[in-house]
Amino acid sequence: MSINTDQAADSAVITVVLDPRVAYQGFGPDDGPLAVVARDLGAEEVIEDLADAAEQLDFAYRNAWQTAAARIAPDISWNISTPNHQPAEDHPLLAAVAMTGREDRDRAPLLEQVTAALAVEAETLSFGATRWVVIDGGRMVGCATAQHTVMSVQDQHTADVAGRMRDEGELLRAVEAEGLRLELFEPGAESQRDAGALGYVLTDRGTVIFAAADFRPSPLHAVDSDRAVEALAEFLALKPGDTDNEYFATYTERQRLWAESDGPSRLYGLIADLPGDTEFNAQMAADAELAAEHSGEIRAWHVHPLERTDLPPVDLLADSPSNARAQYPAYVAAWMEDTGRELDIDGDLFPALDVDAGDVMMHRGQPVVTPVRGQATLDWAVEHVNHWATEAYIATDLIPTRVTLAIPATGTATVAIRNATAIAHAGARVEAHHRARITALPDSEVQIHPGAAVNRQPGSYVALAPEARMPQRGNTFRQTPARQHTGLGR
Repeated sequence: MSINTDQAADSAVITVVLDPRVAYQGFGPDDGPLAVVARDLGAEEVIEDLADAAEQLDFAYRNAWQTAAARIAPDISWNISTPNHQPAEDHPLLAAVAMTGREDRDRAPLLEQVTAALAVEAETLSFGATRWVVIDGGRMVGCATAQHTVMSVQDQHTADVAGRMRDEGELLRAVEAEGLRLELFEPGAESQRDAGALGYVLTDRGTVIFAAADFRPSPLHAVDSDRAVEALAEFLALKPGDTDNEYFATYTERQRLWAESDGPSRLYGLIADLPGDTEFNAQMAADAELAAEHSGEIRAWHVHPLERTDLPPVDLLADSPSNARAQYPAYVAAWMEDTGRELDIDGDLFPALDVDAGDVMMHRGQPVVTPVRGQATLDWAVEHVNHWATEAYIATDLIPTRVTLAIPATGTATVAIRNATAIAHAGARVEAHHRARITALPDSEVQIHPGAAVNRQPGSYVALAPEARMPQRGNTFRQTPARQHTGLGR
């Protein structure tokens, strides 16, 4: 494109002062996003490279403007000058890209026309560089390049922080899952900015995503505990939509991309892999307990104290973990009576109980409840099994020899008794093993194993155990009423 000038202007000379900084103001090497990040992070090498690129861009723009002016107004002699490049904070910008002296003010529209023919654009190159391009008529006529991008500068800074953390700090804990590695540090003096805060480094397949020393764990948990790792991982797993957008204002470009990808979900996978006492595991247990609450299935649950090492674990039948937990104090009361221990089991005990659907032993297809220790725990066991109206096996291996047991069963509990004497009351179903002596009261049922001697009263029923032969010793079965044995054995 060209313009017509009058005859008096054929030999005109226009003196122009160019300020290319105005053309790329807001996105150039001086004041663009890359320059802002470099200054904020104190990246001196990047700042120097950007200053060189700014001078190159000034030179390229001056040549492009001069070429465009000669094309648009070929009959004018252009006297163009461009001051040496200076940052805007050191030397103010001109009011326009091109300005003339007082005598050529009427040529301002012509200068604007030349300036409008040019454009400056910034682009990030695939090989990790930023390029500013001068365009004239759709063609690139000049450029300036810096071997940095916003992401590369931020990544280098994050990697440097991680390096200092590892070199100067003390590693407290490291966990890995799904390509992620989370390290927790006691930071060194150079890295610590906040007293009491811990340092951390999160890498994803070897690339550092987060590195800082600003994590303050709860004082309720050890700094290297699963709970501390879980809290840090949840802090880093936040993604847009989880909280206010202002939270992500300080994120680097890589952190923002990572948060918008599957990174947070994989970090929750790392939390799920933590084996110990975590909120996640507690929630999973609560969910399982809630599901069991609604199932109504009677099964064996393993109940054990979390903090009271002086109390015994126990396997209980129940239709839910909460019902198993509620029956634990009754068992402990019987256990203390049989063992002669005096322990405090007030209401503060209940929050300290953990209930798991553990691998409970089976005996002939029936769950084995906690071994009996004496008459009190046997009474409890039989009542407990009968309460749920189900078949179960009550192991009595821990009953001392020569103890006489009264069995107040009214249901279908099976009691295996070794080296003990027992009285089976009405409704009891007793399985007698070798060297056991059983007194069967009316309406009781006794199964005989080889070597057992049973005294029965009229109205009781004696049945042979599978594949067991009836003992042939004399007086094995007495038809006369037997006296009842109570208390400890002889």
